[in-house]
Amino acid sequence: MTLRSRVAVLTVILSAQVGGGCGGEADVVSVEDAENAVAEGVEDASTQDAGDGSARPVGGECAVCHLRLAEVRLSEPAAAWQSDVHGAAGLTCTGCHGGDALASTESVAHAGMRAEPEREAIPAMCGRCHSNGEFMRQYDPTIRIDQVDAYFTSRHGERLRRGDPRVAVCNDCHTAHSIQAPDRADAPTHPANIPDLCGSCHADAERMAPYEIPTDQLDDYRSSVHWAALTDRGDLSAAVCNDCHGNHGAVPPGHRSVGRVCAECHFQIGEYFFSSPHDSVFVGLDRPGCATCHGNHRIEPADDELLGLGDRGTCADAGCHTDTDAGGIAALAMLSMVDSLLAAHLRSDSILDAAEQAGMPVDQPRFELAQVQNAVVGARAVMHTARLDSVRIRIEQGLAVAGTGFEAGVSAFKELRTRRTGLAVSSLVILLVVAGLVIKIRELGTE
Repeated sequence: MTLRSRVAVLTVILSAQVGGGCGGEADVVSVEDAENAVAEGVEDASTQDAGDGSARPVGGECAVCHLRLAEVRLSEPAAAWQSDVHGAAGLTCTGCHGGDALASTESVAHAGMRAEPEREAIPAMCGRCHSNGEFMRQYDPTIRIDQVDAYFTSRHGERLRRGDPRVAVCNDCHTAHSIQAPDRADAPTHPANIPDLCGSCHADAERMAPYEIPTDQLDDYRSSVHWAALTDRGDLSAAVCNDCHGNHGAVPPGHRSVGRVCAECHFQIGEYFFSSPHDSVFVGLDRPGCATCHGNHRIEPADDELLGLGDRGTCADAGCHTDTDAGGIAALAMLSMVDSLLAAHLRSDSILDAAEQAGMPVDQPRFELAQVQNAVVGARAVMHTARLDSVRIRIEQGLAVAGTGFEAGVSAFKELRTRRTGLAVSSLVILLVVAGLVIKIRELGTE
């Protein structure tokens, strides 16, 4: 099928879907029916004779009039549509607004048109196309067609069905006439723009007042490790709002599911946590899994102090452990073991650095010493099992490597002393030989 015929088919479908108006039932038109209609002589809607020998694109009459209007709210949508993904695909204004995109007079063009769909009707209106698998396959066979169903499982969709028009609907996130693919940097749904997109509502204290929920999430997120990864390092895989809450089916993670949500990215640590006694205990205490220790939106860089019982220690701060119970004692022991490994690594690194500065070759010991950092990372990760023996195994492995590195440094200095001693002896022998030669030469000269 030619592009012109395809656009004609889509126009037939959309016209039938919109034809029922806001309150009427939309006709169900299949792609096959539309293709037959075009084949039987329905006017090809992809172009229309403009009367001057030129051809007008679909939606051309809407844009021709609206781009000339002085009122911005009427002209701006027509200008924005030029770069919209739907406009680029050849879809017309009538797909959402009704009317006749090919008419050249206002009365005919606006017949049966709805200028601004009611907010309550927008998800269903978008869903007429986006929930139709047969229709959407013509554009992207991989695109999901369950967004509307997912939306009505979200807090937004639930409240919309209960009659709350203030909640987010499709165009609040995607815009209405300038929708862009989410991989475009200027799209509001691009990962780097998601925090500000969600914050446009959730950081608005006046808008959120009726719901009695906090409005500091965006500020907190901007102080988090995820925000730093997203903005400072340009890491688009860093978690943003919809990675944890979902997008169309957005809901706050329940306390029982927080760990599973975090484990979508932090898989190995998640597995360790699920095998720990904390997993079931936190559920019983209605604690939010990972967020109990790390927080939710304002997640700061994790360091070893979080394990202790000091001012920054979460074991005590969460109201769980003291220095006299088994959990607190184990936490302090883990912290002590990590400190001992870090100290051993520093000791080995220092002697190897000194040996290198003295000119000794220590490339191989340095390479092997890097494994100590792997042991440190492994020990910090396995702490989430809350099992002292598991941590001790990683620490002992690291200590063994650090010990080998230190011995390599000691051996390097021994070799350095041997070389220096040999050099001194050699130099003395050479000096004695030279002195002997000088004396002999003088003796021969006096004869």
